[in-house]
Amino acid sequence: MTFDFCPAPRIRSYIGRRIDHPRDDVRHFFIGDVHGCAREFDQLLKASSYMQGEDKLYLTGDAFTKGPDPLEVWRIIGTTGAQMVLGNHDVALLERLQARQEGADESDLKESHKHTLDQLDPVAAALILWLEFVPLSIRELGFTLVHAGVNPERGFDRTRREEFLAIRTWPTTNGIEGPRWHDHYTPPDGRTLIFGHDAPNGRVIKRENPDVPPYLVGLDTGCVYGGRLTAWILEDDDIIDVEAREKYA
Repeated sequence: MTFDFCPAPRIRSYIGRRIDHPRDDVRHFFIGDVHGCAREFDQLLKASSYMQGEDKLYLTGDAFTKGPDPLEVWRIIGTTGAQMVLGNHDVALLERLQARQEGADESDLKESHKHTLDQLDPVAAALILWLEFVPLSIRELGFTLVHAGVNPERGFDRTRREEFLAIRTWPTTNGIEGPRWHDHYTPPDGRTLIFGHDAPNGRVIKRENPDVPPYLVGLDTGCVYGGRLTAWILEDDDIIDVEAREKYA
């Protein structure tokens, strides 16, 4: 078994440039944690020749918080019909949105959290309803999508909610240092497991040999921290990313 952490798929990085792609059939696009970076989100869709109404778009979660423009991210999700799995920051955002609607005291709220809530005020009711129904995972023929990962010993079916949302190291620790859960993960069913969450570890691609599709794809490349926003296209086994316009958090 060989692990390929970087260049096995075709890597294409673009800043404001669209590429042409031959159309064969529906493609499945997966984008890492957006974190309110709407300009980069829009730019990545254009750079990857995403075709609204023809392609399917999936997000790894943590779409709104920390970055400058969560409202525009919400609008792009609505326009594209993107599907998403729930992230740990989405859970916290949902709780804060609900608390604001109930008139909770916000005197101790961080400025970054207040900025996100203020931006999302016009769509708060709709967003609350939407977030309440966002799943922890999406499983379809050929792929499984989660936010953070799965328990590498218990497997997908016995992974706990908090692990889907926030697993990072294995054995688990309270910090970000240590071996990752996917260092101990064995592909069980032929599906590619796609996840986000782990910006400190960056992009991850693992495959059993160089001539087969990856069994594991990690897409959080830290856009909100000044890194990149990354997409993977299942049918092409193609990675495309764009640079962050600036460091937002």
